[in-house]
Amino acid sequence: MPSAKPSSAAFSLRRALALTLAIILILPHTLASTEAKASVFNFGIKDEKELGEKFNILIRSQLTMVDDAEVVDYMRDLIARLDKVTPPHPFPFYVSVVKDNSINAFAAPAGYVFVFTGLLLSMEHECEVAGVMAHEMTHVIQRHIAKRIEQGTMMNIAALAGVLAGFVLGSVAHQQNAGVAMMAGSQAAATQAMLNYSREDEREADEVGMNFLIAAGYPPRGLPQAMEILNHMRIFQGSGTIPPYLATHPYITERVAYLSERVKRLPKDVQARVDHDERFFRVQMILRSRYGVPETAMAYYEKKGSAMTKLDRLGLAVALGRTTDNAGAKQAFDKALAEGNDDSLWLREAGRFYLKIRDFDRARSLLQRAVDKNPGDMVATYEYAGILAQDGNYPLAMSLMAKVVQHTSDAPEIYAQYGRICGQAGDLFHAYLNLAYAGIYSNTPRQARFQVDKARNAAKTEQQHREFDKMESLYRERSEYWPKNMFGGTMD
Repeated sequence: MPSAKPSSAAFSLRRALALTLAIILILPHTLASTEAKASVFNFGIKDEKELGEKFNILIRSQLTMVDDAEVVDYMRDLIARLDKVTPPHPFPFYVSVVKDNSINAFAAPAGYVFVFTGLLLSMEHECEVAGVMAHEMTHVIQRHIAKRIEQGTMMNIAALAGVLAGFVLGSVAHQQNAGVAMMAGSQAAATQAMLNYSREDEREADEVGMNFLIAAGYPPRGLPQAMEILNHMRIFQGSGTIPPYLATHPYITERVAYLSERVKRLPKDVQARVDHDERFFRVQMILRSRYGVPETAMAYYEKKGSAMTKLDRLGLAVALGRTTDNAGAKQAFDKALAEGNDDSLWLREAGRFYLKIRDFDRARSLLQRAVDKNPGDMVATYEYAGILAQDGNYPLAMSLMAKVVQHTSDAPEIYAQYGRICGQAGDLFHAYLNLAYAGIYSNTPRQARFQVDKARNAAKTEQQHREFDKMESLYRERSEYWPKNMFGGTMD
């Protein structure tokens, strides 16, 4: 499924402005004073939940997410495996994968976890990803951010909003300048210092995170190995694309040392745990070949030469399929399919290529087999539904798209295709409804308003009015984050 990207510098500036304004809106009422106060204030579970929910909406509306079910489900399963061994805590964990080369991951208040594709591609084993996630989950469970907010001195709300916006934008490669600009000023610097994780916070996240990693059955070396990889990149690439807690913290070598020493003290059978990286390598292939620069992926695989695996050969075919070398890609896919053993991932990626070159019969056959093999693959289901609609089989296409929408809740391209199929089928209400969702999730105010009005007028039945009310509620919620012009309306 395609991913929307900002198209201009002007839009990036508007996004940065929207982010600043939005974070002002998301802060709990307990912080909503415009005067600085030297006092400790309450920031309880309810406040943290409200902050986390709105922060999640904000981040997902500003950054591009990977919506490939193979990737997202993998990360959900990894987080769930770790969460099974954690003590009772007030927040469930929700994981999102950010399409960005920054080597980063962070856990927001109330259990919203974000991992960047750059980090997943930089790790060598699943246990290293699990180590980073266990560390981040500990920050949530121990409520480190919430406690620092609660224990800090209340400051001007605009300064605090600017600092929080800077935290987010500063971790994203193409938004670093905006993040730095928002962090400017002595008051902002003081607030940043207050909100930074302390050395004790990081030590606790390391120690407790290691406990979770071990209890979940992972090789314990995962956490120190991940930190060694990140520290190496900090040294050779600079601090702009790695987690802030490594970029700004001088104790990373010390932390690697004490974690490695702790591994040595563990029972021999725990130290000797082996890696199980099959799913992890599949995810890396998808991210590298489907979401990365195709020429970079091709060079990566070709460098392996005779050491290439069948997964590598599929990755090479996927990358080739995104170039203009259709003949080379076809040859590569034919070779990959011959050794793919009818695996749904091989079938779906080949199907997507044949759809691209408009060999619809071949694409239809491959994608149908992929869906039959793995009904949970929403990418294959999305592509297959498009072919069914082209064939005029609207009922089945709409049924499959409803399933995709339910699984992948905020990808605008999915709603746009669903809306088009509904329109082709003559279901105008659901066409307008889904196109309105597409406008909302793509942060396109003019499109969203137009389709919301159309859906409102097309709603006839009680069920349709309920569906419209749900969508309109989301429209009002999301439109709070859109830039406002000087007269109070949203900017298009």
